[in-house]
Amino acid sequence: TLNSVDLSAAFMYGANLSGADLSGANLTKANLSFANLTGANLTKANLSFANLTGANFTNADLTNANLTGAIMPDGTKHD
Repeated sequence: TLNSVDLSAAFMYGANLSGADLSGANLTKANLSFANLTGANLTKANLSFANLTGANFTNADLTNANLTGAIMPDGTKHD
């Protein structure tokens, strides 16, 4: 459980966060490239400007998550 934690600018390349509770977490500018976020709870998480290249979000809950400027798993930039 890492809900509401501040992980802004954290380097979590390839981290296994499957099933993690990251609801309300601040992940602004975090590097989550190739992280496993399968089934993670990212409700209301701030992922603005995060690098999500190659990350696995299968069955993750991104309800009301902020993805402004994030680099998405396919390499595109979120508006």
